[in-house]
Amino acid sequence: MTKIINSYKKALMTGVMFFVTTLCFASSPVNYDMPTVSPDDYTENISLARQGDGTAARIVGDCFLTGKGVDRDVNQAWKWYAQAAGKGDNEARYRIAVLYSEGNGVRQSDEEAAYWFGRAAKNGHPLALLHLADCYATGRGLIADNRIAAENYWRAADRGVAEAAYKLAIMLRDGVGMPQDKSMALKYFNQAAASDYADANLLAQFLVQEGVKEPVRKSVASKRTGNVKKGKTSAANRKSRKTGKR
Repeated sequence: MTKIINSYKKALMTGVMFFVTTLCFASSPVNYDMPTVSPDDYTENISLARQGDGTAARIVGDCFLTGKGVDRDVNQAWKWYAQAAGKGDNEARYRIAVLYSEGNGVRQSDEEAAYWFGRAAKNGHPLALLHLADCYATGRGLIADNRIAAENYWRAADRGVAEAAYKLAIMLRDGVGMPQDKSMALKYFNQAAASDYADANLLAQFLVQEGVKEPVRKSVASKRTGNVKKGKTSAANRKSRKTGKR
């Protein structure tokens, strides 16, 4: 009877994990928080934006997107974001990617969205890294590649993006795009759970029940101790060479 119950539990856990994995990587719209600007931001930045200032151009674009200080006009927002992106503003590149992903003010295009997510991700934008990874994981807008997806989830997770940590944990757990590593999977499930992301805590508990533990990290103190010991050994070796002793 105990064996039957354990087998049932294992089958149930496998079913839950499969369902979660399928749902996790399903193609879905980009979750995007509207920029925070005030009505005064438009009047304070429009002159600088017209003079070619990239940051000011992005702020003006934000004002047009949100309708703060000026009538809402997504086409004008895109225009100012494009100017800002041309001046190297990374946040503007991310904004353009989201507009293409949603088809907001422009023709919806997964290919353009992936391109602009890539431009922003190249300079380390955390959410751009997440969404570029989604593109590679699902083949949305470019050729699917789980290895590149995993790399970008990793970069986003290490920048504190809980959703990226969750998706990376699933790939580590299942050995998708990289060698299977359940210890590291547990680490990233716990990271996502710390932000109360989805059912990260539940999936972490499944791994714990399997006997999985997080990888052990050496403390800074132990590393320093090791370096000191290494330094003492090197000094002793130098001294022995001088005296001819070993």
